Amino acid sequence: MKRRLWLIPAALLAVFLDAFILPFLSQNGIRPLFTLSLALAATAVTKVQDGLLIAFFGGLLTDLFCNPYLGLSAAAYLVAVAIMYGFVRKAEKGRALVILFAAVASLAAEALIFIFSLAIGARFDAMRLLKTTLPSLVLESLAVFPLCALFRSREKGNSFFK
Repeated sequence: MKRRLWLIPAALLAVFLDAFILPFLSQNGIRPLFTLSLALAATAVTKVQDGLLIAFFGGLLTDLFCNPYLGLSAAAYLVAVAIMYGFVRKAEKGRALVILFAAVASLAAEALIFIFSLAIGARFDAMRLLKTTLPSLVLESLAVFPLCALFRSREKGNSFFK
């Protein structure tokens, strides 16, 4: 348990970046979900429980600060972590594929949020989807690789990045 205590400040920092810093730095509405990237990187490099911990608590905190629907981000992040874990568990030498795995997992999370938005009556906007969501998804996926290196430097045991 002590080994995982550093995940809490990391998740808090990621939520702080998502809620208070990145909205001011975003260009044309492009806002990557740094908490999701952190959860995916933790899943790829350390144990799946680390990714689940970051996804659940980071998602709840993100919802408290950014979204009116408590639990939506947490559910989306948990789905993405489950998908990432499925990829990581199957791949033996997937170091080069981690960005692709993260892109698919991020796409699943964004799709879940998108479907929920449509279900509550949001208007479908294809241009917004192309101009903001897809570039955000690419940035989320690209952020996973350096975060994996950061996790790898902290993790000494068996991992995906040997």
